[in-house]
Amino acid sequence: MMTLKYPEPVVRPHGQVCREPSLFTLPPQGVATLSEADARRLETFCAAIRDRLLGPVQLTAHPHRIGSRTSVALHLEGRLGRCIDVLISVTGSTLWPQSEEYDHPRWYVTVPDAADVVYLLLHLSELCDRFRVN
Repeated sequence: MMTLKYPEPVVRPHGQVCREPSLFTLPPQGVATLSEADARRLETFCAAIRDRLLGPVQLTAHPHRIGSRTSVALHLEGRLGRCIDVLISVTGSTLWPQSEEYDHPRWYVTVPDAADVVYLLLHLSELCDRFRVN
């Protein structure tokens, strides 16, 4: 099992700006951070998963390329066969599902780079592991 050293990202202080286009700041030492807006969207995303899937939740990842874009297809399956499919693509910018998209079984997320994909994937894996105790 692989885990994150800092599994919970921290919201960056309002005045602290991240120069690079990234979802998470991932310093060599220290906790990952994200903007207030992305923290709200990540919480909405995770809440939508919790609302739709009852634990335990199994997460299956399939990395692949679509054209020149790197992507990871995620299949999250809870009890009673309920599932969500998420496509996370590296596009150079961050885009979360709109609120009405959470009504559908397939969600799309874009992130700036591969490090954001890895951190988000491991963060979601930790979240799914927490469902096991529910």
